[in-house]
Amino acid sequence: MALNDGDVDQTARVQGEQIAVYERRGPFWGRLTQFAVVVALAAGTVGWTLALDTVASFYPGTGMVRSTPSERPAKATVNDCRKVGPVSADGFGYWWHCAVTVRTSDGREVRTVVRHSTVTPGDRSRPVEFREVCHGKGNTDCRYGRPAWRIWALALAALGIVRRGVVLLLLMCVGFYLLRTVVGVPRYYAWVNRRGEGRRCASRRGR
Repeated sequence: MALNDGDVDQTARVQGEQIAVYERRGPFWGRLTQFAVVVALAAGTVGWTLALDTVASFYPGTGMVRSTPSERPAKATVNDCRKVGPVSADGFGYWWHCAVTVRTSDGREVRTVVRHSTVTPGDRSRPVEFREVCHGKGNTDCRYGRPAWRIWALALAALGIVRRGVVLLLLMCVGFYLLRTVVGVPRYYAWVNRRGEGRRCASRRGR
């Protein structure tokens, strides 16, 4: 989409203001300011990811969102547990990772580890009602968890889409400011404007 004269003037004004601020600070402090933005965005990316991991960790189910394959009932016996935190792949806070022995409805006995405090050491005294959902031939990819509303899994799947979109946007912003850190704001805008002018010239020749 071609820019009109007003858009071009506005863009040039914004670029001029940013270049003026950069030059007042000087190359060292100007680049350091850009790098500070990179660090802040990187920290925001990590914080956003961990915050969503924390939300996801409250879901105890198998993560099944489709009608097939269906969940099958099972019973779990809790063995050894260890606590992780305050920051881990489960997010913020302290969470239990427990080894469990799962006895499935078709008579299989599966040993696995469940995370997110799905079970805790307090569950050792009794069999725990579980669910199993398997994908692939021969039940090669199985997941285990407690009974949970399917709406939880659907909400987490939607949250995962939002998560990927926001993380992608933040990473693009990190790349943008990192480039400005390396080359400096004036050289960055000079390069952008040369490319923009080249595209406009090519567009005019193609008409």
